[in-house]
Order: sequence, then C-alpha cells, then structure tokens
Amino acid sequence: MNKQILSVDIDDVLSHSAKQIMAYGNENWGHTHSIEDFNEDLASMWQVEPDEAERRWLEYIDSGIFSRLEVIVEAREALERLSQTYQIIAVTSRRDSLLPLTGEWIASNYPGIFHQIIGAGIYGNGRPDAHMLTKADVLKSIGSTHHIDDQIKHCAGAYSVGVPAILFGDYPWNRDVDLPETVTRCKDWPAVLEYFDGIV
Repeated sequence: MNKQILSVDIDDVLSHSAKQIMAYGNENWGHTHSIEDFNEDLASMWQVEPDEAERRWLEYIDSGIFSRLEVIVEAREALERLSQTYQIIAVTSRRDSLLPLTGEWIASNYPGIFHQIIGAGIYGNGRPDAHMLTKADVLKSIGSTHHIDDQIKHCAGAYSVGVPAILFGDYPWNRDVDLPETVTRCKDWPAVLEYFDGIV
C-alpha cells in the first residue's frame, strides 16, 4: 500500500532559522533585535530598502552559517517515527539556488527520512511581495495529505486546497491568529506526534 504524503516545512520547523539570522544581523549590522522582532519580509524587519536587504541576505548566505543551521532536536526522532507511516517530503520557500545546500543539510541532519525536497518557488520569482505567497499549489500537486508549517499563510494555503495543516511552534509571528477549522496548532514535536496518534 502506498504511504500517504506528509509535507513538512524546513525553517523553524526542522531548524532554528529565524534565531540564527537575527543573531547574524545583530552582530554584523548593529541591530538589537530579538526573536520577537522577526519578520520574513527582511527589508521591513531591518528597515532598509529591498536592494540592501537582498545584499545582506546574500552576505548571510555567503558566510557559510546557513549550512550550519541548528537542528530542532525533537524533530528528528518524531519524523523517524512518522516516516514509518508517511512518505515525508520537505516543501520549502527557499530559493532554488539554495536547494543543493538544503539537500546537504537535510542529508546530514535527517538522514533517510525525507523522500524529496521541493522548492515552492516563492522567493525565486522576483516578486517584491513574495513573502505573501503560499505553498498551496505545491501541496496540491504532490497530493499532500497533511502539512506542517510555522507560517499561518502556508497553513491557510493548505486549507484552501483541502489539506489539513499543523501550525507549528509558539512563535511571535504565529501567535494570536485565527485558525481555519482544518488547521491545528502544535507547539512542539511531541504535540505533533500526539496529533498524529489521534488520527490513526
């Protein structure tokens, strides 16, 4: 029997991505941001023009730190367990140019768990409002039966194409939001396992 497909975001679901980019910005550009200030619209967060935000992003990537993202430790054990029941696919908003590095990081930190890594093409399309787009089309095309993401927009996008979603984490950017009826909040990976135990 074919396994159902579980799609999983990477940043701040598998890795502590926001914390790392905030620390880099504070150290290199004189900011004093905390995680409470994080905004994936980097130009808005850093209060700079889009061209400068792009320059800073590329500097951050070129520093090599991106390849050493800190793992959310509980995720590995939880996904090893879920992989016995589901075919797990990473669906990320990262640019296509970062997918090779992403694949290396996944292989190193989550060996044997992910069947595939798919870039949703959100930030690689050149649109200034890319941070507003969702992964809905990708989830529909791969036949995802459940999706895990820390961004409410992607969970809402999943809802729009009939995919039940888990809003992961207790982050400043996903608190105090209204959840569609097929979106469930799970604050951590043990809560994710509890969710799936409840639907088996």
